[in-house]
Amino acid sequence: MPQTTIDSRSLFVDGHRFAIMGAGIEYAGLDPSTRRKALGSLSALGFNTVLASCPWHLHERLPGTIDFKDRLDLRGFIEDARDNDLRVILRIGPTIGTPFDGGGLPTWLGDRPDVETRSGSPAFLELVSNWYSRIAEQIVDLQADQDGGGPLLAVQLEHDWRCGSVEVAGKYLNELLRYTRECGITVPVLTANGFWSPVEGATETWIGWDDLFMNVRQMSLIQPGSPRICVIDRSSEPTAFHRPGVPTKPVDPKQVVDRLVQVVAAGGQPILSHAVDVRLPSGACGQDEHGPISPSPFTSPLIDAYGEPTELGFAVGRFARFASDFSTTIADLDPDDRPITRDLDQENAGSIMISRRGGMGDLVFGFQRGDDREINIVDGEGRRVPMDFGNHSVTWRALDADLDGHGRLDVASATPLALVGGRLLVFSAPEGHKVEMSIDGRPLEVVVPKCSRNGDSITLKPAIESIGDFSIVIIDDAWSGHLLKQVGSDGVESIVIGASRINQDGSVVAVESVRPVRIDVDGGVSHPKVVDDPGTRTRRNRGWSEWSEPDPWDPNHPRSIPMDGDFGLSAIGAGLDHAWFTTRIDLSDTKARDVRLLGGLEESQVWLDGENVGRLEAGGFKIKSTKGVHDLALFAAHRPRHVAGVRAPADGDRPGALVAVKPLAGVRRSNVDIAPTDPFEVAAFVPGAAEGELTSDQGIEFSFTHRRRSTVILEIESGVVGVVMLNGSVQGVFGPGGARIPMSSATTEDFKAGSNQIVLVPLEHMAEEGIEPVANILEVTEELVPTDGWRVRRFEPAPDTRIGSWNGAPARHSEGPRWVRTTISIPTSPNDNPMNAVIRLEGLTRGRIRANGIDLGGYALRIPGERMARNIEVPEVAIPHSILAERKEVELEIFDEGGADPSKVVVRI
Repeated sequence: MPQTTIDSRSLFVDGHRFAIMGAGIEYAGLDPSTRRKALGSLSALGFNTVLASCPWHLHERLPGTIDFKDRLDLRGFIEDARDNDLRVILRIGPTIGTPFDGGGLPTWLGDRPDVETRSGSPAFLELVSNWYSRIAEQIVDLQADQDGGGPLLAVQLEHDWRCGSVEVAGKYLNELLRYTRECGITVPVLTANGFWSPVEGATETWIGWDDLFMNVRQMSLIQPGSPRICVIDRSSEPTAFHRPGVPTKPVDPKQVVDRLVQVVAAGGQPILSHAVDVRLPSGACGQDEHGPISPSPFTSPLIDAYGEPTELGFAVGRFARFASDFSTTIADLDPDDRPITRDLDQENAGSIMISRRGGMGDLVFGFQRGDDREINIVDGEGRRVPMDFGNHSVTWRALDADLDGHGRLDVASATPLALVGGRLLVFSAPEGHKVEMSIDGRPLEVVVPKCSRNGDSITLKPAIESIGDFSIVIIDDAWSGHLLKQVGSDGVESIVIGASRINQDGSVVAVESVRPVRIDVDGGVSHPKVVDDPGTRTRRNRGWSEWSEPDPWDPNHPRSIPMDGDFGLSAIGAGLDHAWFTTRIDLSDTKARDVRLLGGLEESQVWLDGENVGRLEAGGFKIKSTKGVHDLALFAAHRPRHVAGVRAPADGDRPGALVAVKPLAGVRRSNVDIAPTDPFEVAAFVPGAAEGELTSDQGIEFSFTHRRRSTVILEIESGVVGVVMLNGSVQGVFGPGGARIPMSSATTEDFKAGSNQIVLVPLEHMAEEGIEPVANILEVTEELVPTDGWRVRRFEPAPDTRIGSWNGAPARHSEGPRWVRTTISIPTSPNDNPMNAVIRLEGLTRGRIRANGIDLGGYALRIPGERMARNIEVPEVAIPHSILAERKEVELEIFDEGGADPSKVVVRI
């Protein structure tokens, strides 16, 4: 049976060193046909590993019902990766981080008061143990150390567990590792907690975007016995994700490539996160400190929604291909070889060269800083070797490098790009340059030919030579990014230069006006069939129809049920979806009221007597002067939970009691000195609290006198983590999502019928950064609806003809949520290759979309009721090839929360 082990340099897979060149892909956001194409594109670009997350909240939407079908086919995803020569690293949770709602934790955990998430609480660990067992059933026999050598290389447990409690870490993280092994997972286990809480028996990885060279080097000192695996991730930046109503800015490709090379130059093995464009289900994405994240979250993917490389993908592929093909050389670099070098983050410092030595060869990496175009280096044997940047910000050279055991590359003055089939060696250099190289002591000199140009047409003319059994190809550096690997039906590998896409039948789509070239492992040259890109055609609908139901806001709706307790969306199977909460209120006078929902519900439209009167704001709304009995309805939506996976009152998915409030009179605010508190004595998991960290020695005090028996509500805004104290007693931890805490002398032990002092004390490091908690105190003046005074009805995730019907042409705009439907004709393909088609959702608000009855995911342009901001990118939802191949017409069904006009929605083909 093969083994998968690690040492200070790399992973060993079946006795061979393996250097990771990875890319992130979230299988839950891809149709299986698109997923397979995307994996093939990653492989063609040169990646050898993919990193994916198992979203528990999608696999187990209802307790005990676990789904591994269609988009959630975990086993099928891993098998597809194997079919494309890709290894897999799997994040199995329970928390998997950004961009997932609640970090991937199921919504129904909030219905269980005995479950303290991300901690060693027995109730939580029991649920995690069952989750791990169900995952293991899908993956155990696909591990790399099983007979036949499967594709699963490693698993990662937990994610970004940044909490300094050594005691909790021991009870929690070590238990997760034990569960992992007991479930039959034998491959290496990784963690990604920022080195806050090392786990014995697991390898910690680094996640970041800035200062990568320094941080990866430091890993060899902190964790000397393990390889330095680094996930390049810019999630901390506001522009990393699409957000409703917020303009986005794609990342500069040179920044991505520069960081990729930095990691390898520092002795690390990189994984580029969020590399594939996906569209997750409505409600599947959460929020971070910058706000909610859209269902199609990634702004700068390497692979687009069709599963094909983007320009960023081609830019990155230039280095990814080299790193994968020279994996044995990179994997064997000496981890103790850390030459002193100039700071890579110093601007305009002049170009920087970093050399690395290893048993399988030496590598030199060049980083352009300033205006240098070419720099000469001198190797250990006194040879002058030119390093030309061309149009790139980085370049590299390989010296005495192993060539898959078939020989050694002594030296080359060109940039090595690929080693195909162990015999075809591909380099790039600027056209007209003389290239000198030597393999096994056999020298070669060749001038890079210039491309032939005839008007707008370009014919590539790579230099093709041989040294012993090696075929040598040198291409113009201008086209080095557009190099794709191809494996024919006979299993013979080749490369294609100058193509943006290789179709299933072997034909290609050319880059601009280039005539692509195919070169096989023996140096044979051919020109693949070129299929013209037919351009974009637009298909409009044949008229829309609307699905509607009579009086959905009516408290006596036949499908609504009375609430016999305090429960919400997750309790009725709509944890990530929608529901109607309805009731009747009797207002005794004509005064306006400011009201709050104490159950934590915050995402909802408000309907009064069948009229949409707005949305909840901060868990409340205003009722105008309307004396008498009124029908009140809330169209509740799942509110994105924080990606940190910690519960907050605003995560509430239920209305709770509806109360009228006013600002509490006589509240005095002051800064006070206070004895620091250990936050870990209050809560097991405190995000951002370092080991031994206490709260600040200063707090914000709110003092007041309250002799009535009415309830007081403390509302703390988001953004701060700290402790709440009431009359000298600690009440709990708040943050980072804020808090809404009711108090009264009847229900709160430490609350007095008289003088009270509430003190908010931030964590010590937050106080040092000048971050203070902000809060308001309200008084409840009357209860309008008790907790159990509501009726509830789930809003089905697809049109249900038992309670509604499809009508003719809908109104251009509706005041409330609705489904609309149309049919789009799809033209036949001009060739046998599948076409690409997207649905452009211009003019809509937020919702989900289906094609031929298949859910394509969610969308979010803006919050219903708000205007469309300028420069907002309109979402385009790809129609999977599996649907396009079925028929010449596609039936679209769109649910829009705001009932927006669908007339501008088109299909682009």
